[in-house]
Amino acid sequence: MVNAIPKWVWNRYALLWKKFKDKQFTYQEAEKVLKYDDKSAISVTFMELRKSGWLNVELSQEDARKRVYTLSNPTKIIEEVENVIKKGNS
Repeated sequence: MVNAIPKWVWNRYALLWKKFKDKQFTYQEAEKVLKYDDKSAISVTFMELRKSGWLNVELSQEDARKRVYTLSNPTKIIEEVENVIKKGNS
C-alpha cells in the first residue's frame, strides 16, 4: 500500500524517477542525482519514500553489505491510490 508523500519528497522522487525509472540504483548514484552535501538529507528522503511505499530496498547481489534501490512506478502508485479512494467511497 502506498501513502501520500510531502511535496519536498515528491520533488526528489521526480528527480530520481527521471534518471532511473524502474532500474536499480545505489545510494551513491542517488547522491549524484540529488546533489546534496548533507548525506542525512538523502537518508531522510529515502526513509520517507520507503515508509510510504514509493521506494523498494534490496541487498545487492554483488555485495550483501550494500543496498540497491528501485522506485515504485508512479502509474502504479496512482492506480493504488484510486483503488483506496474507490473502496472508501463504497
